[in-house]
Amino acid sequence: MFGVGPQEVVIIVGLVLVIFGPAKAAGIARDLGRWVNEARQPVEELKEELASSVPKETTKDEARHSAVQKLKTNGAAGNEQDDEP
Repeated sequence: MFGVGPQEVVIIVGLVLVIFGPAKAAGIARDLGRWVNEARQPVEELKEELASSVPKETTKDEARHSAVQKLKTNGAAGNEQDDEP
């Protein structure tokens, strides 16, 4: 989380409580949570928009299945041509 470890978060929370007091610290935490939520929503919308505009890549299984089907089709066609004079 922003390069801040758990010990540093505890120290920061403790300092905020000492400086602002428990009532004001709760309001600050609430405001900070709202700000983070409001900042996250446009980012998520942008991610969804970009994901929907990028064509879906085929997975390895789909590519393998497609290759096997092509080989079966080409193999069956090749066997029929070998039988004809």
